[in-house]
Amino acid sequence: MVNSDTSSLSTKTCQPAGETGISPEQGRKAGRNRKIIEVAAWFEVAVGISFLAALNVQAHALLGDMPDGRGVVFAHFAGIALIGLGIACLPSSGSLSQRNPVRGLCIFNAATAIFFAWVASGTSFRGYILWPIVVVHSMIAILLFPMVLHNNKN
Repeated sequence: MVNSDTSSLSTKTCQPAGETGISPEQGRKAGRNRKIIEVAAWFEVAVGISFLAALNVQAHALLGDMPDGRGVVFAHFAGIALIGLGIACLPSSGSLSQRNPVRGLCIFNAATAIFFAWVASGTSFRGYILWPIVVVHSMIAILLFPMVLHNNKN
């Protein structure tokens, strides 16, 4: 006989409410993995910020020397990339699973456009693809921004 009472069913799993279909051990492992991912993601954000804010400290600690010229530019770019990577990897709730990757990509592209616009206008470095890179990253950030706003409303 089929039970027609669906009030006790979970809408996500179609199983009786309170049952997730995973064992307590699997639940603990998933929670532990989520925490590890969250810590690793925040670590990448922190390292990225340190590449932007305290590059000389990082370079001296890692390499025993200070960067100069192009090395500073690429180290700052690496910092921006690490921040975007960290944000994209932050765990999000099941219903907002696309929120952090879109936000991370948007922040990365906007920050990259701003950074390389500054490099082009505020330094002596002038590669022939510098301004096209600014335009491409700006366009990508502009295209992603409505998705970030939409995902924040959910």
